[in-house]
Amino acid sequence: MFLEKRKAKWVPAGDVCSSWKFLGGVSPDRLAVLDAVWQKEMGRLAEHCVLLGVDGHDILVRPRSAAAANELALRSSVLVKGLNKYFKRPWIRSIKTASRI
Repeated sequence: MFLEKRKAKWVPAGDVCSSWKFLGGVSPDRLAVLDAVWQKEMGRLAEHCVLLGVDGHDILVRPRSAAAANELALRSSVLVKGLNKYFKRPWIRSIKTASRI
């Protein structure tokens, strides 16, 4: 009896992986490509900014100093265009800084 009620609430793993809620709506392929090109596009600034993750269409980055955060804010539009060129369809809209993660 208990197992029958519980069984009705189970969701197949394939449905979870294909749903928009899984990984914030970003496919694992995109995350692998993003991680691979992050260092290349950031250049010397990559030493001072750590890629934390993706929140929908935004990239979360933790700068190590105020100067790095300022440089990231100034170069964010150029970086977004540079990162989007590696994907079939551009999906990155902005870069957000996170100070306490």
